[in-house]
Amino acid sequence: MAGRVWRFPFDDEIYTLTIIDRLSPLQLLTLYPARFDVHPPLSYLLFSALSHLGVGEAGMRLASLSLTALAVALFHLLTLMLLAERRRGDMRPASRLIAVVLFGLCPLAVSQGDALRWYPLFAALFAIFITLYLTAANDATRLWAAAALGLAGATNLLAAPVALALALHRYALEKRFAWRFDAAFWLIALASGGLGLYSAGGLIVARSAEIATQLGNGIARAALTDALGFFGGAALGVSQSWIVVPVLVVCALALAASLERTRVAAALHLLLLMLAAAALTILPGFAKPRSFLYLAPVMTLFVVLYLDALLRRGEVRGALAGLAMMTAASVAAIANVAHNTHPFKRNAVIPYQAILDFIDANATGRVLVATTDPVLPWLVNRRGHDGCGGELPAVRPCLAGGRTYDSLVIVRGYNDKSGNAAVLRRVDARVGELTAGRRKLASFAAGRDEDAALKSWLTGIALDPVILTVDVYR
Repeated sequence: MAGRVWRFPFDDEIYTLTIIDRLSPLQLLTLYPARFDVHPPLSYLLFSALSHLGVGEAGMRLASLSLTALAVALFHLLTLMLLAERRRGDMRPASRLIAVVLFGLCPLAVSQGDALRWYPLFAALFAIFITLYLTAANDATRLWAAAALGLAGATNLLAAPVALALALHRYALEKRFAWRFDAAFWLIALASGGLGLYSAGGLIVARSAEIATQLGNGIARAALTDALGFFGGAALGVSQSWIVVPVLVVCALALAASLERTRVAAALHLLLLMLAAAALTILPGFAKPRSFLYLAPVMTLFVVLYLDALLRRGEVRGALAGLAMMTAASVAAIANVAHNTHPFKRNAVIPYQAILDFIDANATGRVLVATTDPVLPWLVNRRGHDGCGGELPAVRPCLAGGRTYDSLVIVRGYNDKSGNAAVLRRVDARVGELTAGRRKLASFAAGRDEDAALKSWLTGIALDPVILTVDVYR
């Protein structure tokens, strides 16, 4: 209903689709961790397997959404178990309804849960790990949690702070040392997380410079970006940040209320440590809130328990106010996921269908689409029409072999390479070469960011309110 699954891909999804097209499963296991991205390859192996089974993009997104739904469902179940324990099996329908509403309208799960990226799989594995570890009846069953933790490490290196939080809770708070179990647990985790260790080794030894590309946003900027993206579902823009302020207040109260000074080894403290460990990534400037999808149901768990506690104390108005503030922010975020003139992420609201329709209406014959946007070439080349799309400045392979085109479409806008002056000069030079001797026939402003001026003031980066400009030449 929010417009996910059956939609156009975004920039990082193009990377995923390109990787699984270019590399075989064997290469993903051996070559990829040593030479490519900062992320371990398990999620790419999943999408590659689905692709080889004939599953299309929408089907793969549905698979991702199912993994996110599994994560949310497991934490919903864990929440109900904790509520039943608190109320000795007697739960009010109001508390059940609060859980249904808040878990069902988890904004980050709706906006990012179907992504062809690593975070849905990571969220599911994290939820399986937590559920097995906290609810297992014996240590033998609990060892399966180690396998889930290891597989999470083979999906993303954020499993490291998860493991750190677990170690702190088990050995510092619980003071629980069972050497045979501990040895087996960590050996299983390391073995099942082998791809993560391989990737971390390749990253440190051969590609340490890539680590900086994930960090360095500054503590203040990273904290504000992560907070707005996490609580605003990566959908609400900077000027809409006031919407999440009440949510921050409710969540802060919920976390404070969950502290148990007389029971430092409480299970909830493990989840608090998970949140705290993730928050530490802000210190080096990690500003990618979608990466914390796995923690969205954790925060929801704390809020549900807090609102239930208010109901138990007879503070019905407080519980209703908290539920109303959380629900209003969730609905606002979900409503702005696909269409927002104040976007959190500019390229998440590009009207690709309108661009393609504009090209069809104004370009004739063989069409070359040269663009700074990484998604448009994928869309143009997949359509099967008499045209070719390429990313500036190279525009490969469209210009190979001296191929000529009747119409030229230049699509430009701010992107991740806009801060590189050398790249910009090459783009300008290539556009000059391509448009030489041609006449501009039509122009189209695709997408608006009404927060452009505010973002420019905050970041010092000059942004145009128009997200992409489409120019057609003959």
